[in-house]
Amino acid sequence: MFGGTNRVKERRRERLERIRTQSRDSFSPYVDDWKDPIEVEPEPFGFSLKENNEGMQPPSHEKWGLQVFASVLLLGVAYLLFQTSLIPASWKDSAREVMTRDFNFAGVAAWYEARFGPIPTMLPQVPGPSAVSATSTAKDAAVWRLPANWKVVKAYEASDAKVVLDTGVGEQVKIGEMGWVSYVGEQPGFGTTVIVRLTKGREVWLGNLDSVGVAKDEVLSPGQVIGTAQVVNGTERHLYFAAKTDDQFVDPLEVIPFE
Repeated sequence: MFGGTNRVKERRRERLERIRTQSRDSFSPYVDDWKDPIEVEPEPFGFSLKENNEGMQPPSHEKWGLQVFASVLLLGVAYLLFQTSLIPASWKDSAREVMTRDFNFAGVAAWYEARFGPIPTMLPQVPGPSAVSATSTAKDAAVWRLPANWKVVKAYEASDAKVVLDTGVGEQVKIGEMGWVSYVGEQPGFGTTVIVRLTKGREVWLGNLDSVGVAKDEVLSPGQVIGTAQVVNGTERHLYFAAKTDDQFVDPLEVIPFE
């Protein structure tokens, strides 16, 4: 009885083995490759993005809670400082003015262009109706013009690279456009001098000054007072005026003409 049962099991096992062998032989030869373990190729940059993501832990609720608490604490301290009488009123006014003052974007742009050149842009320049044509002269394109009541005492000569202007006894020397003060001090042949860098690679030298009202690295606005020129003969003030374009001295009256 047991022998017959064993023979039935044996035949059934042989039949299953035969079916399994026939099914395997009928597949494409590449099927076995699918079942084989695939060799993992190394990452091209030496790190795995998956590993990095697995290593990153999301911020815990405790950390967020501490940050929120610190922020609220700082706001509360600032509020109490403004409400208390222990802090001088002048300090409070200065802090309030700093926090509410508009940022001078135009001044920073003028300083950057005067010091480093034109601001880079990703967009092409499209000439508009106000663009200066190629045939325009420097006088037509000038933004800053000298007062009409100033007089030329000594014309430009390449040997000393300047003109001498009589500004009048009561006149102050003012800047006519935005610029950046790159130098304040003594220069040979110019005396006390303020050098201001303008846009488009221009630079002006204002020499023979009696007083100076600006400081080095200061960004100047149009109309700001530079100083006053030295008095000559009690009736005139002589300003030594020079200009550079692309680091070369040129006739300043061609860069900054009269009104």
